[in-house]
Amino acid sequence: MRKVHSAGIAERLGAWVSGLSLSHVPEAALHVARRCIIDTSAVAIAGSRTGVAERLRAHVSGQYGSGACTLLGTAHSASALGAALANGTAAHALDFDDTSYAGVLHGSTIVLPAVLAAAQQADIAGGQFLEAFIAGSEAAYALGLTLTDTHYMRGWWATGTLGAIGAAAGAAKAGGLDADATARAIALAALGAHGMVAMLGTDAKPILAGQAARLGVESALLAAQGHSAPLQVFEDPRGLLALMNEGRADAAGLEELGQTWRLMEPGIAIKRHPVCSAAQAAMELTGTLIAENKLDREHIASVRCEVPRLVKISLVHDTPATPAQAQFSMPFAIGCILAYGALGPGQISAESLADARLRAAMERVEMAEAEDLNGEEYQPRYPECARVTLVTREGREVSGFLGAPAGMPENPLSDEALSEKFRDCCDFAGWPRERCETLLSALWSIERADSVSGILRGEG
Repeated sequence: MRKVHSAGIAERLGAWVSGLSLSHVPEAALHVARRCIIDTSAVAIAGSRTGVAERLRAHVSGQYGSGACTLLGTAHSASALGAALANGTAAHALDFDDTSYAGVLHGSTIVLPAVLAAAQQADIAGGQFLEAFIAGSEAAYALGLTLTDTHYMRGWWATGTLGAIGAAAGAAKAGGLDADATARAIALAALGAHGMVAMLGTDAKPILAGQAARLGVESALLAAQGHSAPLQVFEDPRGLLALMNEGRADAAGLEELGQTWRLMEPGIAIKRHPVCSAAQAAMELTGTLIAENKLDREHIASVRCEVPRLVKISLVHDTPATPAQAQFSMPFAIGCILAYGALGPGQISAESLADARLRAAMERVEMAEAEDLNGEEYQPRYPECARVTLVTREGREVSGFLGAPAGMPENPLSDEALSEKFRDCCDFAGWPRERCETLLSALWSIERADSVSGILRGEG
């Protein structure tokens, strides 16, 4: 594995981020970025109705003061730091947000709230906002490739650690910081970046997303004031690479920055269902097997899901006791398909968990790691694939394999399907359809907006 360039990761990222222009970005990458903004806005609007998001808003109201930055899905506003915290939490509350396998992280759920807060504070136009979102996203994903999967597999939640650094880069871009100040913002965020995978299935997970977004904004604000930071924070013997990644770094992650757009390669996975991405393939395959073989869901006696290691270590709650745990439970995900034929935001509830039909369905689901799915034939192409076998009460057995469920980069949702997801999320939040359509239309053409704040006020 090659060593990272001696100039320093923070400085190299700072120079690239500050110099980025929309004219440098191919239209295909711009389109993916718009899709990420639409998807993340949608899940934040829906997530704003969850208990964890509502409690977080009360915390923000009491501790962060007033301001002009929008709290998505609500009529409330807050300071830039408060809005980043609240919106990051809401965006991740349903675990319905996108995923990048460039380091295994939910980049948009951190970068968008940070860039949105910085953009509203600076009152910038839509084109600058899109530029900043792309800068922050590409920085986070470049770091994900630099640190490789080692970082996540050691137990660090890359969404919180690398997402915060991408958020700082994006917020710095939105704030118009130069290369030096952007590098210092990145270094400050790297110093404070945190998050452990141990929090799966608790409120801490979406809260950590909000904290990462807030850290990104605050790091950019501090850098703008002129505060210093160690620009060798990644390479220092007591720095991020040594402490969080066994000293490992792949230089290609940074060398290809701006040449290979990580929004396109490896691309972004957009979810169809509000549970961990690790469950998506098995869920879709179960539904497909039932439909194609004309099976009665109530007559399914057992479901066996064989999965690779990444799925096994992500879905840690076989018998979930709370909605947060249910989002990381294969029995819950498949159980919803068996009991209801679908899984939407409405199923992520205590009422669903108390439903005897769902509980009975969950008892029929088994998950096991299959060593062959960890091999080169499947990895890294299909990181969260699944092999599913259904057995009916009559003894009939059907099985199949799915590597890339709908929403994965190899099998993307259409733009219309994404727009429908946006509408469904707005419906879940109780929005009038006109309000939903106005915002959706504006986000599809975000770079033409004179003011990001104007879009959020419904001015188009």
